[in-house]
Amino acid sequence: MNAEGAGVNAEGAGRAPLADLPVDRTYIGRAVPREGRGWRVQLERRTNPDGPETEVVAVGECATLERLEERAWELVRSITDDPDVRVITAPRIDDELMMRVVGAWRAMADAKRAEADAARQVRAVVGELRDLGLSVTDIAFLTHVSRGRVSQLLAQDPRRGRRSGDARPRSD
Repeated sequence: MNAEGAGVNAEGAGRAPLADLPVDRTYIGRAVPREGRGWRVQLERRTNPDGPETEVVAVGECATLERLEERAWELVRSITDDPDVRVITAPRIDDELMMRVVGAWRAMADAKRAEADAARQVRAVVGELRDLGLSVTDIAFLTHVSRGRVSQLLAQDPRRGRRSGDARPRSD
């Protein structure tokens, strides 16, 4: 489990971020930048159910943040074999900077959704433009996609009774 959104109650405010997680079964793998390269992994356990206080119970290293969760679990398994523990991981980075990172993640997700929506819209209009008698070249110009992509979309259009690999639509 990643630290983003962990333990946020329905109201989302006024409580410690980990308040909903059991103190005795929750570990936090914090990545602290090492001098030079890599990360020092501090495995922490909460000591106060009502507050953010923690104690370091194990320490390790990992080369990249991509390995942080895996390394945190290795450290937990060196301490306990309890199958019901939870591990939350997060790099120790300035809060304001981390909020900007999260904002960038959201912007990228929004951009992907917008791109998928645009692709759906292009697929929908390509056939309609062809039905009006427009050439592949003109359709490509209007939709800002390549002629090859227009041809692919026309070949995949179920209204045309063709699938990819069948007879090609008329060329320009």
